Amino acid sequence: MIKKVLVSVCLFAAVYVNQHTSFVQTIFTRDFSFAVFSAAYEEQFGPLLPAMHQTNDRQTFVASTNSLLAAEQNGVVVRVGAEYIVIQQEDGSEMEVKGLRPHSYRLFERIKQGEPVGSASGKSVEFIERKNGQILSSRKVNVNE
Repeated sequence: MIKKVLVSVCLFAAVYVNQHTSFVQTIFTRDFSFAVFSAAYEEQFGPLLPAMHQTNDRQTFVASTNSLLAAEQNGVVVRVGAEYIVIQQEDGSEMEVKGLRPHSYRLFERIKQGEPVGSASGKSVEFIERKNGQILSSRKVNVNE
C-alpha cells in the first residue's frame, strides 16, 4: 500500500515538473480522433467487440421522401441529442446535423456512408462541418413536407 502511494506521488511530481513540455501539453489539449483510430484498427485487425444489441433493420418513419437523411461519410457518433447528432468522420472532421430526429444511435457507434441518420423534425435541417475547431462549411436545407 505504501509503495503504491509513493509511486503515485512520484508520478504526480514528474508530471508537475514536466508540465510545460510539448508532449504533456499536447496530450491534455488536443482532441483525440477516435474515428480515425477506430477505422485503422478495424481495417488491420477487424472489430474489437461484436456489436451488442445491434440490428441492421432500423425502422424509419418519414413524413415525406425528402426528409430522410443519410450519412455522407463513414464515421463514429460522438454526440446525440433530441434534435441533433454529431458524427466524427474518418478524415478527422466532425459533421453536426441539427433539426432532425436521430435514430437510436449510441455513443461511439459506427455509421457507414449512406446509412440513415434520422428524419427531419422541422422545416429545415442544418449541416455544420468542423475540423480542429474551425467551421469548414455550413449549410441550411429546407425540407419539403
